[in-house]
Amino acid sequence: MEVATHRAGTFCFAELNTPDLELAKRFYGELLGWTAFDVPSAAGGYSLMRLRAQDVAGLHRTTKGAQSWLQYISVESADRTGARAEELGARVRTAPFDVPGVGRVAVLEDPAGGTVALWEAKGHTGARLIEEPGTMWWNKLLVHDAAAARHFYCDLFGWTTTETRVPNGPYTIFKVGEQSVAGLMTIGRDWGAVTPHWQVFFAVRDCDASIPQARALGGSLVFGPQEVPKAGRFAVLADSGSAPFAIMCPANLAD
Repeated sequence: MEVATHRAGTFCFAELNTPDLELAKRFYGELLGWTAFDVPSAAGGYSLMRLRAQDVAGLHRTTKGAQSWLQYISVESADRTGARAEELGARVRTAPFDVPGVGRVAVLEDPAGGTVALWEAKGHTGARLIEEPGTMWWNKLLVHDAAAARHFYCDLFGWTTTETRVPNGPYTIFKVGEQSVAGLMTIGRDWGAVTPHWQVFFAVRDCDASIPQARALGGSLVFGPQEVPKAGRFAVLADSGSAPFAIMCPANLAD
């Protein structure tokens, strides 16, 4: 589905920070059907990844930190939201700055240890396609202190919550009005060395078939596949540069 704007308080874009743009282009191009459109960037190489000529994600060349996906939440003001986040106990990792003709952004580390970015659109709304294979489908926060995360995001964005259960335990769904926007889970003691992080999910038509495809492209299976009743079937993968992400065949696509 094509969208023109993203409601404030909802996820609007995902960006992979990677030292190897060409490797990432090949991996995600083959796995998710994306094509790359290279754009100039003062911060280094940058490629918008597209599906049917519409932007769905970004790849940013950087040698700082581990290769990882950064997810953006749409806000009316990056400055006001960033200042409020600090008041609520977040650490501003990157102060608000302008990307000329595109937007104003900031990067936060929440009180529970998750990293997320703010996006104030000024020319680029974010992903132009949603809710179909090859697009960002869902975003989930994994933390040790779910109560701290719940309090922070509800205060910052006005999110409300509903509680449910999934095969791995209790699960919080964040909402803006009646719209479900993200999930929250506590990291299990038996999960190994998992640090708090936001996890991005991309929709696929066949979760199980995508796993060997990812492996053939240099990726690996981290967890799953697992069925979530009424939601769909998902797996957590690592790409050819070891960045973790999730794929999901939503229940409505499998019907």
